[in-house]
Amino acid sequence: MEPMEPVRRRLKSSTTVKLLMIGFLILLFLIPLSMVDSLVRERAQRRAEAASEVASTWGSRQVLGGPVLVVPYYQHGKDEKGKPTTWVSWASFLPDTLKVEGRILPERRSRGIFESVVYRADLRWTGAFKRPGFEEWRIAPEDVIWEDAYLTVGVPDMRGIRTALKLDWSGRELPLEPGGAEDGLWTSGLKVTQVPGLAEGKDGERYAFAFNLAVNGSEALRILPLGKQTSVAIKSDWPDPKFTGAFLPEERKISGTGFSALWNVSYFGRSYPQQWRHEEAARVASAESVQASAFGVELFLPVDIYQKTERSTKYGVLFLILTFLTFFLYEVWNPFSLHPLQYLLVGAALCLFYLLLLSISEHAPFALAYLIAASATVLLIGGYSAAILRGRLRALVMTCVLGLLYGYLYVLLQLEDYALLLGSVGLFATLALVMYVTRKIDWSAPRRGAEVTAAVTNG
Repeated sequence: MEPMEPVRRRLKSSTTVKLLMIGFLILLFLIPLSMVDSLVRERAQRRAEAASEVASTWGSRQVLGGPVLVVPYYQHGKDEKGKPTTWVSWASFLPDTLKVEGRILPERRSRGIFESVVYRADLRWTGAFKRPGFEEWRIAPEDVIWEDAYLTVGVPDMRGIRTALKLDWSGRELPLEPGGAEDGLWTSGLKVTQVPGLAEGKDGERYAFAFNLAVNGSEALRILPLGKQTSVAIKSDWPDPKFTGAFLPEERKISGTGFSALWNVSYFGRSYPQQWRHEEAARVASAESVQASAFGVELFLPVDIYQKTERSTKYGVLFLILTFLTFFLYEVWNPFSLHPLQYLLVGAALCLFYLLLLSISEHAPFALAYLIAASATVLLIGGYSAAILRGRLRALVMTCVLGLLYGYLYVLLQLEDYALLLGSVGLFATLALVMYVTRKIDWSAPRRGAEVTAAVTNG
């Protein structure tokens, strides 16, 4: 039976055993990396909660729509017993033309260390309605209750209304009051309880309207394209807009001092008609289809530290592999052997980088936070390498390798459209370099460092 001591020496000097140990350590470090990733998600959730708290006292995301003209009418039929009966139904009519012009005045608000963006929107709404026609539904003119017609404007968060509002209806000033909830369209809004001039009007007659709407909101503002032809023009001094919704602007200008955008939307681009009866609203103009047609702008916060930190943690395993591989190659080519605990300490420093990055970036610009965290990690591992690699030149090479890795990662974090392409090319180039450097290594031979260490130990 072979003595145990030579067997142990062979295991210690075995390249395969060393690689298996390094692989086990890399798998072990997946635990702290996942913990950091969970912490990033938790902080991002707290930031979202802080933004929600700010919005609850200022005004949430606004999706504005209207005005919509609602006209009641009598319907005649028979009840369950076959007796003639009459009841009241309603029909909704959208404007023939709708034009919205205005300006968004953004502000940054903080809740603790978390920042969110709110705004004040000053909008001018103009347009015109055609006198509603009921011929296609075969409703007699005498059954239309013109005197009870009303207008409704959708405002999802009424807390954002800043001033008393009035609507100009063909030269007549009408008050806009709370209570404009409309089934199938919106749950809250403004309302004009009586619309004059419809009863004595003629078929095809147009009624112009205009009103100013000053509203508070947060993060995003959207408009519903309820006109047969809808035009929306918005300006702001916010330099980082994100245009969202069913339609993109026809014209837009973005600069460091703000943006301007213009939308022209035809009713052909949406799924609901210009008029419908309330009993058929769920089929032809459901709340989902109406809300899905909204478009507008989001006031984007360009530096999302949590998204960038989460993206950086995805490269954690790659950093561990390349760093451990560099240390392992030093063992193969040089007369020393590294202990697993030394790999463990280096891996801990690499994982701690992400925690430093997250904590510092909450109080400083992301670029500065990244520079501090990366520099601290590189200097820590570089200084430790000078001792365990037994040479300043080897430590300098190790420091340069880590510096290149962190610089490469920072470039990837700044890119969006080309991040995947540059990341793939970088990984391929790294693999090619590793294959070239290790092309002449005899992986079945004992490591030189382990042999020398064993010889020294045995005297």
